[in-house]
Amino acid sequence: GTGAVAGEVKGGIGTASLRLPSGVTVAALVAVNAAGAVVDPRTGVLFGEYGAGEPPAYPPAEVHAEAVRRLARVREETEAAGGGTPPFNTTIAVVATDADLTRAQAQKLAGTAHDGLARAVRPVHLLTDGDTVFTLATGQRPVPAGDPVAVNEILAAGADVLARAIVKAVRAARSVEGPGGRFLSYGELYG
Repeated sequence: GTGAVAGEVKGGIGTASLRLPSGVTVAALVAVNAAGAVVDPRTGVLFGEYGAGEPPAYPPAEVHAEAVRRLARVREETEAAGGGTPPFNTTIAVVATDADLTRAQAQKLAGTAHDGLARAVRPVHLLTDGDTVFTLATGQRPVPAGDPVAVNEILAAGADVLARAIVKAVRAARSVEGPGGRFLSYGELYG
């Protein structure tokens, strides 16, 4: 994740997992390198924190205002030096489960996990993005045959863990300066 960016902040690597009431585990590993933003420009909240089951952590207004000013300064400095946000980006993830999924169910899990990407990155799936989600299913836990609710629970969890993994990646990232410019981390901007 060294060169990964997410909009105007530093991207990186993140993980998240969830154990469902059925005992099935669903987990995500993501490399966040998105053209779209991960930070709500109105509030400073990470998009992936909205609807995550608990209220998002709103930064104080003065902290957000200073973060916006710092990002604008860095953008101007970077553009003046001939750098900038890379034109092509790819957020790539794997969503894994210990459930015994069919090939079609695993493909569906990869597809619904993209919903987690769309919750956490805005806009997403652009022409300059190569966003991809893979799925792994180890088959260690049986899924009741003919029970779409059991599979739906796994599909929904795939989106949830991917959104959480993106939030964790951005929160864990550290600022970096390189040939493409300077990319501040969410942690440096918002504490």
